[in-house]
Amino acid sequence: MKKFFTLFIVLLFVFIVTGCNNQPKDDRTVITYAGWNLGPADSEVPNMERLMINEFMKKYPDIKVEIIERPKKPGTTDDMDWKDFLAGQASTESLPDVYMTANIPNDVINHYSYDITSIAMADPEYLNVNESIRNAVVYDGKVLALPNSVHYAGYVINKTLYEAQGQAVPTVDTTMEQLLTMTKAAANHSSTTQQGIVGFEGIEHILHWYPAQLNPDFEWFTLSDDGFHLDSTEFDQTMALYRQLQTDPTFVLEALQQAAGVEGSGINLEEIFGTNDYVNNGIILCKYHYSWDFGWIQARINSGEYTWDLDFIGTPVVNGSKRIPIVADFFTIASSTKHPEEAYLLAKWMGFGREGYAKRLELSKTVEGISQVNFAPIQNDEELLDEYFELYPSFTGLRTVIESGNFIVEPVKFLPGYDNARYQGTYDAENKMGTIITKLCLGEVQLSDIKTQLNVRINQLYNEARQAFEEALDLYY
Repeated sequence: MKKFFTLFIVLLFVFIVTGCNNQPKDDRTVITYAGWNLGPADSEVPNMERLMINEFMKKYPDIKVEIIERPKKPGTTDDMDWKDFLAGQASTESLPDVYMTANIPNDVINHYSYDITSIAMADPEYLNVNESIRNAVVYDGKVLALPNSVHYAGYVINKTLYEAQGQAVPTVDTTMEQLLTMTKAAANHSSTTQQGIVGFEGIEHILHWYPAQLNPDFEWFTLSDDGFHLDSTEFDQTMALYRQLQTDPTFVLEALQQAAGVEGSGINLEEIFGTNDYVNNGIILCKYHYSWDFGWIQARINSGEYTWDLDFIGTPVVNGSKRIPIVADFFTIASSTKHPEEAYLLAKWMGFGREGYAKRLELSKTVEGISQVNFAPIQNDEELLDEYFELYPSFTGLRTVIESGNFIVEPVKFLPGYDNARYQGTYDAENKMGTIITKLCLGEVQLSDIKTQLNVRINQLYNEARQAFEEALDLYY
């Protein structure tokens, strides 16, 4: 009996061990992912990006996506800085296979980026992306990041308000001179009975996009293949326009706000407009927006909260040219990935790919409580555009802008040293670059007095960063 009991125990142990080892094995390829727009993992509100990842795994059942959650800053409830998060992952050799990136030159210098050229260039959908967008992150012929989303910038106009003020409504074909004339005629910055109408808002952006309207060889902030051109005639004209608007409080909101801030001015903005929430009260004629705002704006139109008609005209025509400023987000595929093709599939699905974007549109229309897709399709695809504009019927001008294909791309995420050259670098003992340019805008310094020195300095800062970047590019790629 004792022998039988011992044998039973042995057989039971073997059965348990064998049974455990015979559990179905997960043979899926594992791809790790990180993004700053995932929201909390335990949120009761559905998150588009997490739903998209789940849909990707249904589409590709042989791939498992594991999200690497961004930790909080020690002792706080704030998310860790994205750069610090990635540096920490890299230090433990655990960079996500696919991650959103805010600084592609840093990724290259630290050899975080996988050279995805051979895979991308064999993909017709990648080649169908607008050249201005995809070429922004092609360095020396190497594709080192992939487009994630694109947002368009320019002016949203209140059509109802222009008409109520007896003015023609600006359109995508309106020139800069016409837009300013129409808006000035329709604005009312002198009311004393809280019946004012705000005219024009968003002049600070003019410095960045206007020079490229004047000169087709320029990109953002006078940049061209041989550097910045702050000593050019085009930048002279841009600064002159900026100063004209910045000193005209009769219809430019920033100018009025500055005038009201002068002690003893006697200007009371609330007395003029009756509110400081000009957008939600429908009393601003022309305001600079990015298309990521259109989700909440369209929702308020749909709910009936906004009873006025709006449209997006982009930036106005200048000397016959219309080039729309855009902001793009990108994915980096980690240089450490063991599965570049699967990582590419995920980045494509979450970003520029047609099937993935179609799924976003489907989720927007079928999942209750989700924030609807907030960027237009990156693919040049009429069917996707049709479906997108079913969600955004108030912004017909945006479609014209998109289909024009004529863009300038904000370079913060992809140009070596841009932030330092434009904002953070030292100009002189008293000023950073951003500070001295602000002084130009305010008229405290005259461009004619410093433009040669300013242009030399911005290109010194830019070339220093570009040299370090090109050395890393030669070393690693």
